[in-house]
Amino acid sequence: MSTKAPKRLAVAIAAAALATAAGAQTIFRCGDSYSQSPCADAKVLEAIAAPSAAQRADAQAVAAREKLLALEMVQERREREQAIRPATAGSLGPAAPARAASAPPRGKKHASAKRRVAVDDPGHDFVASVPGTKKNR
Repeated sequence: MSTKAPKRLAVAIAAAALATAAGAQTIFRCGDSYSQSPCADAKVLEAIAAPSAAQRADAQAVAAREKLLALEMVQERREREQAIRPATAGSLGPAAPARAASAPPRGKKHASAKRRVAVDDPGHDFVASVPGTKKNR
């Protein structure tokens, strides 16, 4: 059963109660309009009886259950929304470069370099040189 069915039932019962509140009057259909007075070729419509006390009690019970269900749904939604935490930045600085698998561990020096420079020294700029030249930077 869908959640709309009890609501529709309550609305139908309320509409029936309002329609018959004026009493059991005869309703005439004259073409596309409805009237309390007959016209030529009028069709008599059956009036719906007023809802009984049991029907009214059932409708009120349905309305009360729907209200409780709505309040529970609101509470569940609020709890879900409070559980959601937005992602926060871990660091605003530059990301650390990923090391290659063949790179020597941090802090070790290249044995072939004339100038001993730390491999991961962030202040050192790499300078390329042609092999076999005497001038190295």
